Amino acid sequence: MAVLLAFGMVAERDRRAWLVETGEAIDHDGPEGAAVVLGARDSDPARVAIACADLAGLIELGGTVIAGAGIDLGDGFVSARLAGAGGDRRDAVLAALRVLKVGGGWRLGERTATLVALFGVTATKPVGATAEQAIGEGRWAAVVLASAAADLLGPEQLVRVLELRAPDGIDPMPHGAASVLAANLRRVLEPCSRPGRLELVLDLWERVCARQRAVLERERLVASHDLSGLESLRERSDRFSEQQLIELVQRSAPGPLTLPTAIRFLPTWRNLWKHCVERMIQDALAATVLLRAAVAVHELGVVAGIDRVREEIAVVSAMLSSRDIKAAKAAAGEPNALPVRPVVHVREIDAWLRQQQPRNAAYERFVRARMRTALAYAIVVDGRCRMLLGIDIPARSFPVEHWDSSSLRAWRAVAGNTAQRPPQDWPVDPMVRTHGQPSLAVRLAGDPAAAEHASDLLWLADLADAIARARGHEAAVLAHYYRVPEFETNPAAPQPDPLTPRSDSVPLAVAGAAQLVDLGATAPARCRDWARLCAGLVGSGVVAAALTSEFEVAEPVLAHDGAVLPGTSLRIQIARTATRLAEWSDHMGNCIAGHWYQSRAVRGRSILLGLRDEHDHLQVNAELRRAGRGWAVGEIAGRFNQEADPAVRQAVRDWAVTLRVEEPEPDPVESVAAEPPARARRSSAPDPVREVGPALHEAVRKAMVESESALRVLAALAGDTDGDPKTLTALRRSGTDRLTALCVAFLDANPAALPALWTAGGSRPLAAAIESLDAAILTRYPRLPTITGDAPVPSKRLRALLKEPDIATARSMDLIAQRVRAALGRLAHHGDPALTHAITRHPTPDLLCPLILATTCTPTHHTPVTAISAPRASTVPGYPATSLSAPDGPWLTAWPAALELGTPDPGPDHEAFWSHIADHGLLIPTAWLASGGWAALWARAHRE
Repeated sequence: MAVLLAFGMVAERDRRAWLVETGEAIDHDGPEGAAVVLGARDSDPARVAIACADLAGLIELGGTVIAGAGIDLGDGFVSARLAGAGGDRRDAVLAALRVLKVGGGWRLGERTATLVALFGVTATKPVGATAEQAIGEGRWAAVVLASAAADLLGPEQLVRVLELRAPDGIDPMPHGAASVLAANLRRVLEPCSRPGRLELVLDLWERVCARQRAVLERERLVASHDLSGLESLRERSDRFSEQQLIELVQRSAPGPLTLPTAIRFLPTWRNLWKHCVERMIQDALAATVLLRAAVAVHELGVVAGIDRVREEIAVVSAMLSSRDIKAAKAAAGEPNALPVRPVVHVREIDAWLRQQQPRNAAYERFVRARMRTALAYAIVVDGRCRMLLGIDIPARSFPVEHWDSSSLRAWRAVAGNTAQRPPQDWPVDPMVRTHGQPSLAVRLAGDPAAAEHASDLLWLADLADAIARARGHEAAVLAHYYRVPEFETNPAAPQPDPLTPRSDSVPLAVAGAAQLVDLGATAPARCRDWARLCAGLVGSGVVAAALTSEFEVAEPVLAHDGAVLPGTSLRIQIARTATRLAEWSDHMGNCIAGHWYQSRAVRGRSILLGLRDEHDHLQVNAELRRAGRGWAVGEIAGRFNQEADPAVRQAVRDWAVTLRVEEPEPDPVESVAAEPPARARRSSAPDPVREVGPALHEAVRKAMVESESALRVLAALAGDTDGDPKTLTALRRSGTDRLTALCVAFLDANPAALPALWTAGGSRPLAAAIESLDAAILTRYPRLPTITGDAPVPSKRLRALLKEPDIATARSMDLIAQRVRAALGRLAHHGDPALTHAITRHPTPDLLCPLILATTCTPTHHTPVTAISAPRASTVPGYPATSLSAPDGPWLTAWPAALELGTPDPGPDHEAFWSHIADHGLLIPTAWLASGGWAALWARAHRE
């Protein structure tokens, strides 16, 4: 029997295969996709061993895929792979050329055959010459992309693709097989015209290169900072600040500073604190200009970068006297230690420029040495500012009204304000003794000529923005504040939308677009721009509808969800919804979220798996298919459909053999049945449809009558003013983004309906009906309440119960109500204007309390927030005053609703919540306080 080879080939009958790993002879079947050496049946074993060793060396350099290229191993031996290998021959040829280079291409056979393997019928002489040039120059990204696009483009177009060059350090094709990319490109670009296909490919290349270049530049910027001396600088800075404070007290004391004099000394704004604050503002401005200079030097080079901030350097340098500079240098201690104040470095750069010294290599080394420590200075100064303003200076010591700084006035006259932090948008209350003074944004709204003061603390935001820019972000994010604003200067990147194709690499972008096509999306007509193509695919209505599917998973398999795959360290994750598949596909670059897989999973014919490593990174996707009374592995692949590790493949197959379609006995968790009589010959399986259905149906009918007003409100979201229950089905199938958009449109059109929408979001007719059932039924069916949750129902018997129309309608209403609450939580978190407008005009206590609890416990904020209670205080001011710890008060009773908004679980006794209260007090979005502050909002809530 002939040996079956990969890519549909069969070995000649007079030839034999030898496994590379073991040297074992193969006459017919062998391990799927294994690398082998082909040669004459009567070959000398010594010659076979030499050929196996040669191929093993090549595999070590290029992977197992290289064996499929048919490499000449000498003495009549060639490489091959057994049947079952993934991809096609072009993947093997590309892998071989990476190792053999152009000079070793003869080992793959005739040049024409090699080019045909890569480019098919478009392998003309110009294509071949351009490809050889690209291979010789190591431009593999262009070669792989051209090979993948060969079926879609003409020869002249392929030449343009092969001529593409990526910037240094950029690789648009870092992973993925050309065969997989070719299949995805075909699905996405085949409806387009040939000229349009080329323009889309070239535009995608440019977008990916720009994206990777931005990421690389950010990494280089972050790596340019030296924080090794941060702790030492902080300690010396603290000691210097204490010394300066003592000197200020000595100057203000009536006589020599003795212990009795120090005890009697009463620090005030005039005699002490304004001097401390002025020095701190000087350090903050110096750190700001150093960081701006560091970013400019990184982007433009030393000379042009310093020129960009030359005026700012000069004005900061002039703020301190030579005596102050000398004192800061002396406090450094060791000769090579950093000065304790950043203005020293600013003065040194300014002196070099004023003396017109040559800007040569020595100047570049001089500047870069000071740029490397700019971030360390900024971090130290930022911490000292918060300590001084928030802790050291008592609140009663600040002036009654605004206070100013001569240093800040000089700085603004030269530097102005940044586009990222315009004063018209600065919402923070000024740091003065009198509470409730208008912020800078409010003052400018009333009088565009209103002046900025140092008490507005906008200079502190400039410092935070400079730190954020030095870490590769556009600006810092104002998180929350009590007296002193807090910023997130290194915010986490937002989670990408799994449906939007990502431009991290060409294979990932094309795989994301192909997934949308598989879901039924169509590309816009005559589209020649990749961004427009993706927008058209994402905007297709069929995509959102396709991702509402829930999958039927056999309970014996579902029991392994989260378990470790036997024989490996990988954890099993089972997909139960189409949304999960979209997340997997976005990361893996495959089409597992396509219609074919979904349709089988919905019917329970397939079960789709993900295997995650110990770091929770998805490594492998697999499909289990029904095979008689058990399961068999249909497909299994790694990222970008690359071949999974053979050991993992075998482990999945061994595990699948142990699974059954259904358990032979009733699930003891679903039904807790009494012990059968001793003489009973058999026990009947519990049937919830027969035993629970009638009672639950009657309870649901009563609950739906009581929820009629909530039904009308929820149906109105979809434009149905009659409250037709059938509208609920369409709403339930809406994706998260669509339902959120419907809530925004509803509130925008009718802000006064917010209290009714909030009440409707708390309506749970199915949950209420189940709670009203007899206790014996709930004891016999303890999993019955799970049908009210927003997750696939785990039991086939319980799913049968939901086929009753009235019960299905009640469940739809429960799910929509839960999702509406979650949507309101998202709108509040992101500061949606429609919700803000509605809540400031029509607040209610049962609406405000959960939203404020959610805001307080959110780790990061996308909109400015304000503290309405002091840190560690349990009393919330307002009329009426309330207590956070009162068991029957509005705050503790609001926790169930707060959790429905998406609030992180605060743990036992709300420990995490009390930790937030200790840190910063109770927080509320600042925009909600625009009409009279918290007292007016809370009073208005009790009048509604």
